[in-house]
Amino acid sequence: MLHLIASLHASDNHSADVFADLAQTAERGRLDAVFLDDRLALPEPGGAEGAHVGAVDGAGLEPLTLLSAIATVTAHLGLIASVSTTFSEPYPLARSLASLDHISHGRAGWSIGTGGGLEEAVNFNMDEPVDAAVRYERAAELLDVVTQLWDSWADDAAGRRSRVREIEHTGLFFKVRGPLNVRRTPQGWPLLVHQASSSGDDMEFAARYAEVVFSTQRDVVSAAAFAREVKTRAAAYGREPYLPLILPEVTALVASEGGPVVHRARRIADVMQQWAEMGAADGFTVRPAGLPGGFRAFVDQVVPELQRRGLFRTSYDGGTLRDRFGLPRPEDHFPLFETQPLAQPVVWPALAPV
Repeated sequence: MLHLIASLHASDNHSADVFADLAQTAERGRLDAVFLDDRLALPEPGGAEGAHVGAVDGAGLEPLTLLSAIATVTAHLGLIASVSTTFSEPYPLARSLASLDHISHGRAGWSIGTGGGLEEAVNFNMDEPVDAAVRYERAAELLDVVTQLWDSWADDAAGRRSRVREIEHTGLFFKVRGPLNVRRTPQGWPLLVHQASSSGDDMEFAARYAEVVFSTQRDVVSAAAFAREVKTRAAAYGREPYLPLILPEVTALVASEGGPVVHRARRIADVMQQWAEMGAADGFTVRPAGLPGGFRAFVDQVVPELQRRGLFRTSYDGGTLRDRFGLPRPEDHFPLFETQPLAQPVVWPALAPV
């Protein structure tokens, strides 16, 4: 069964109502989730990207805030936000993501951003781009601290302060005592996502940490090779053979019969089915060609064709976003706290080095 995530990029649109309508359209189509990317700078004026402010999504609402609003008008749809590890601190980030998971009753996901270009760096007290090696090392430590904070409450900690513990983390980039001031969430951890390029560092990070990977390969052969490589690397970390799930991005332009020369619903479904059968995709991140009309066309024409072929769900089964992806809920690791003194380093199973 394919997974479908809608990547919503409404350039320079600051209306929560517009995004709420798009999210409800996605839910009507039984999509797994919506994804909001983020950028912490406007493109330079006069450049190819900066010719029109907002044309590359440089201007827009902050994703976690917007998804919290969307959570109140949807019931099943997953809510995935891109948040930078390069320009974030672990405690407020852990709190914001945990809050979204509570507000949505277990539908939150975090796309772990590792970028650090100059346009963003100069907005964070820096004069140069952040070196790639530093970015990935910082991202790994931040992810470790965030997950420790999510686990600083036992599942049964409500009303029991004895079941809430400090994490006492001291590392290269962060010193965080904890505990988090938000209790453990419905999912334990929000779904962990990463947008991965074909660079070695990016693929390695995705293989080690991500549960879902967004990729950008443009043909089925390179996409299948990418999927094999990432899953082979993941296996070296002792991960399950199906992890991470690979969802290539597809730009879907749909027209009815007799329309302009574009990919029609059956042709789009053919391509999706071929990619899945060749091991190139566990699903797709759908970037509609035109909002809202292009997205409605995808939901109304392509989704029914996939359903007719038995490739996509016809109803939601309930549960959390993790449940929808067939992923387990991380344990709270509280037995580790109770048997291992906090003065010694705690090794977190999901992120343990090989």
